[in-house]
Amino acid sequence: MREVGGAGRRLMPREERAASIVAAAARAFAGGGYAGTSMDDVAAEAGVTKIILYRHYATKKDIYTAALDATWRRLVDSSQFGYDTAAGLRALLAAARRDPAGFTLLFRHAVREPAFAAYAQELVAQTVQVAEQTLGDSVRDPQLRSWLARGVTDLVLNSVLEWIATGDPARDDEAAGLLFQTAAAVIVHHRSRAVPRSVARRSDGLRETVY
Repeated sequence: MREVGGAGRRLMPREERAASIVAAAARAFAGGGYAGTSMDDVAAEAGVTKIILYRHYATKKDIYTAALDATWRRLVDSSQFGYDTAAGLRALLAAARRDPAGFTLLFRHAVREPAFAAYAQELVAQTVQVAEQTLGDSVRDPQLRSWLARGVTDLVLNSVLEWIATGDPARDDEAAGLLFQTAAAVIVHHRSRAVPRSVARRSDGLRETVY
């Protein structure tokens, strides 16, 4: 099925139109916030009529949630949140650069919106789990491991947010490499000091201190 968005507009398959609307919604919400953005604003940003918009999404909450979901799927598909490699961080930054509005909406705005904070935090928690799994063999205290993983994740995400807002796209690879050397290097350091449980003793016979 194809939809007509109005006089002079290109016919689009339904799925393509929906994706276009979601991308436009992310831009609108990232710029104006949830409360400050109306369905009229989303329709205008998407270049469609409200009739077309409501064919896809019944409420503003529905389209906001769809924008978060679409951003999350693209990030997972393209980057896998590989903080422990330079290539993984480059992929994450590249994904954020391709969809800066969606990335900003998910990791800066949604976590502060009362109606979406819990849902957004669930998605953020999945990125923290990646860091926790990598730190698992070296930081065995659950509380310390969770704290360190959250700190690394916050540093990575906030650094990416700041860079896509102010940084030169031509220097993205350089920025990702520097971020890897600083924030993500924490994970590499702890992974390198992991001690197998069966041999976690010092040469003098005392137990090795492993956090």
